[in-house]
Amino acid sequence: MMRLFTLIVFLFTTAAFADDWGAYQIVPVSAPDFVLEVVGKSKEGDVVSINKPSGAATQKWIIQPRGDGFAWLMPVSQPGLALTVDGAGTKNGTKVVIAKDNKSDAQLWALTKQDNGSYAITPKHVEGMGLDHFGGKKEVGAKVDLWQHKQGDQHLQWFIRPLAGSGIAEAKKDDLPKYTPPVIDPKDIKEGRIETFQFTTSKIFPGTMREVIVFIPAQYDASKPACVYVKTDGYNPREKANLELAIATKEMPVTVGVFVKPGEVPAPMKGTAGRRNRDFEYDGISDNNVRFFDEEVLPFVAKQYQLNLSTDGNDRCIVGGSSGGIAAFTAAWHKPEAFSRVYAASGSWVAFRGGHEFPTMVRKFEARPIRSYLTTATHDMENCAGDWFLLDQEMDKALRFSGYDYQFRIIDGRHVAGYGENWQEAMAFLWKDWPAKVKTGPSAPRAQEIIIPGEDWKLVAEGFKSTRGPSTNANGEIFFADTSADKIHRIGLDDQISVFAEKTGNAHCVSVGADGSLYTISEKSGQLLRYDASGKSSVVLEGLTGHSILAHPNGTLYVTDNDDKKPNNGGSVWLIRDGKKTQVDKGIKFATGLAVRPDQWLLSVAEGHSKWAFSYEIADDGSLINKERFFHLHVQDWDDDAGAESICYSQEGRQFIATKSGIQISADDGPTQVILTVPDRGRVTGVAIGGKDKDTLYAFCMNKIWKRKIQQHALGAWSPWTKVVPNKL
Repeated sequence: MMRLFTLIVFLFTTAAFADDWGAYQIVPVSAPDFVLEVVGKSKEGDVVSINKPSGAATQKWIIQPRGDGFAWLMPVSQPGLALTVDGAGTKNGTKVVIAKDNKSDAQLWALTKQDNGSYAITPKHVEGMGLDHFGGKKEVGAKVDLWQHKQGDQHLQWFIRPLAGSGIAEAKKDDLPKYTPPVIDPKDIKEGRIETFQFTTSKIFPGTMREVIVFIPAQYDASKPACVYVKTDGYNPREKANLELAIATKEMPVTVGVFVKPGEVPAPMKGTAGRRNRDFEYDGISDNNVRFFDEEVLPFVAKQYQLNLSTDGNDRCIVGGSSGGIAAFTAAWHKPEAFSRVYAASGSWVAFRGGHEFPTMVRKFEARPIRSYLTTATHDMENCAGDWFLLDQEMDKALRFSGYDYQFRIIDGRHVAGYGENWQEAMAFLWKDWPAKVKTGPSAPRAQEIIIPGEDWKLVAEGFKSTRGPSTNANGEIFFADTSADKIHRIGLDDQISVFAEKTGNAHCVSVGADGSLYTISEKSGQLLRYDASGKSSVVLEGLTGHSILAHPNGTLYVTDNDDKKPNNGGSVWLIRDGKKTQVDKGIKFATGLAVRPDQWLLSVAEGHSKWAFSYEIADDGSLINKERFFHLHVQDWDDDAGAESICYSQEGRQFIATKSGIQISADDGPTQVILTVPDRGRVTGVAIGGKDKDTLYAFCMNKIWKRKIQQHALGAWSPWTKVVPNKL
């Protein structure tokens, strides 16, 4: 058994008790048709008993955390009074009343989970005793008192049930529109056929074997691409009937069903277990599973049965329960162009393999074109990975926060309750308005301060070898290094790209100075070069193999470099002034990009082999002080680090960092608030803001360059000192 910290942690909301925020029913297991209530007018000294539920405030309880796993239990009718063992008694039969705060441990209660999903409610002041429904009498006014706790005694067990309006999404059951299935003549339901095969040739999950069952509807027409329904965890015969019905009612289009079991690597000898792959495939939040479905299983099915299957994510739906539920959403998350419609029942957004991070990712990443129907259960699963009921609700709130098109239902029952009962409603919602495209929501509030509705990424150019270290001049032109090609390119205000300089010593980064000069640093040549407007170079410094360079508005330069002999702490920052170098910091794991804030007194340095970027105060002599590992970056679950590369600031004070996850945008106090991914969701190695109006964001992705208009503006060494206003949370 364990104390229920998770139930009470979010209840101290300070919302108006009259609106029932944080209100619960407390139900005796031995008399489940009754609820705990205060007898009388909720004055000090009133006893508690049980009664038939009436919705009265005397039957609603606020659970308020008091530290160390204990809580106050207060009636909504009088929230200033707490459930109290009268006189702090310790004997069997001591009455339980409501009383004002008397600083007594007899008013503090631990809620301890029982095997049947109920809770023992035990006072802090005496061990081995608990809140007791005397004799389990199923009658109004039955005695409730203190009694010796015995394992398995249902008289001392209580269900704690959230009330509608309690602020944990239970109210949403009634907020959703009521679904009414269409009337259909049974003769209109056409029976499809079933095919079965073993899939054993996966390269993504090598060595695995699994059963795949295919449903081909009677309405299938090879002349038209059929829609696709993928179900994790294999086939249940009821889903054949479900598909036949939904296709007949036209709540979903003509759809081929593909039911895929999780893989297993069979043991090479008898008498022992194989390697079960389900948790690895389903709870892992990488793109492995969606690539498995999209690149291996579905093409195999199409070829094996000569089926014309749509490859458009708008025509494909993926569903599952529990770990299969998170697997379904993960597939759409990584590749909405492969799956844009998701049904997840009791999805495992828990800490098996990083799934608990999903609500945060939904809040931070720009919204994606996904429509989803999610459910959870009032008595859902709880184990080492988390509490499904709570985390499913976190997912609900995250999707709402970021403006997704979705529905969420709380089902009375246990894990994956209501999957079949809600299936037809889920399909009707997911396929509504098809073939219209699933639309992308507006994204979270902080993202809406950056992006412009309708302004998406556009490809500027491709075919480069290694685009790195971009920088913007005062006109909005952007210069960048193509390191492997040994060139520096310029992006003009018309987005035409021209060669600015060749034979650059394999320049790895460029930076435009306050006077318009262009500075480069190289990891190979050891030369720091200055270029004039015509592209003519001169040597500023030799003997410094740098990764990135930054021109400060005061005319000095900062350079990062890395000592390959010290892979864990060989990164340094150098100050370049009057042609001389001074080491101003060291001990960084891998020092990469640099940027100075608009008010010119703080320097950021990215640490490419961690999840951090450092912040320094720039002293009057150019040295760096007050160092902090300050900017916290998102790391994808399958990566060991954020892979931070170049950094730039906007005039508005937002910091943009090129990472493996995309462009991460940090608040001034450190956390990543927004993540923008490029169309193929690849790694971004360079980021800059420029263009004619200095309001176009450019993402450099090694061989490709993307752009989009945003609500921020370019900043450089040529920019005047600009006040920074703290970002909103």
